[in-house]
Amino acid sequence: MLTVLLIQPLCNFLLYGWKRKQEEVNNSLSPGAKRTYLEVFWNQTFAEGKTPEEKDAIADEIDKEFSHLYKRWYGRKRFITPISILFLIAAFENFYLSSELIQLLTNNGELSSAAAAIAGAYTFVTWDFFGRVQRRNLVTADILRGALRMAIAVPVGFAFTALIAKGLGPFIAFAVGVFPLDTIKTILRRLANDKLKLELGADTAPDQVATLSGVDRSIADRIEDADITTIPQLAWCDPIQLSMRSSLAFDYVVDIVSQALAWVYLADKLPVLRTFGLRGAFEMKVLSDDLASKDQDVKAKAEAVLPVAAAAANIPLPGLMYALEQIAEDPATHFLYDAS
Repeated sequence: MLTVLLIQPLCNFLLYGWKRKQEEVNNSLSPGAKRTYLEVFWNQTFAEGKTPEEKDAIADEIDKEFSHLYKRWYGRKRFITPISILFLIAAFENFYLSSELIQLLTNNGELSSAAAAIAGAYTFVTWDFFGRVQRRNLVTADILRGALRMAIAVPVGFAFTALIAKGLGPFIAFAVGVFPLDTIKTILRRLANDKLKLELGADTAPDQVATLSGVDRSIADRIEDADITTIPQLAWCDPIQLSMRSSLAFDYVVDIVSQALAWVYLADKLPVLRTFGLRGAFEMKVLSDDLASKDQDVKAKAEAVLPVAAAAANIPLPGLMYALEQIAEDPATHFLYDAS
């Protein structure tokens, strides 16, 4: 029953959550945006249809290629191996834990530190899966982390109980088991520093991505899991891949990538320009198009905003205009524009 309780949310995600995530990405992109995406990020070309029948055939080809690409990289089959590994570890450890609990109830014995450590790790991993499935924030790496957390529960529990009195062993083993791996790593590092008289610490360099609007520490960690730690990496990343690897909503990914593209050119001037509606590359392309618009009212509004924004950001007007042109003509911006 313990193992079924652990595996059930994962099966629920594969049956319902995965499909909903796929539909979210597919429905977020128009046929034109899918075409731009495949051309910009996968270097694929498609013929130009002349008749309505040819255009429909090309649109179907693009849809099939996009769907195939998604399933190849993030299909359900990629979850089979991680879930199998987790199931084997959980089944073995839960059998041991259940045996201990039965003896505890029938013989009025004492729960061992090993069983307590397994119970703590099981509690953390199961609760974590419940939350991830509810948020549709589950990737194969999360399942493997859960398997690792349960696999090392006993040795980690013994490592901590060895430092304290025996009477508190089961409590400490359970409590440590509920900690995520990052917390355990920090605790072990501090203990090692204290015992060995070392001064080793984590890298305290500021997180670039967290400087963008709407990106907090937890979001930055999820983006870092996709191997993106700097703003230039985010600016020219594959938004579809990032959405799938981080389980972030695609529209949200489009927004932060748009900000990153603008930040590459404008750096810390971007927050000032944001107050004039220039949040990211998408809005700057809109302004650039408005400046070239044949509609005189639209063009006049754009021309009125530009010098005021340049003065507020302390950027020479010709410099800001040139930066807007570069941002607007970037292929990645074209995709974001089509996707929006």
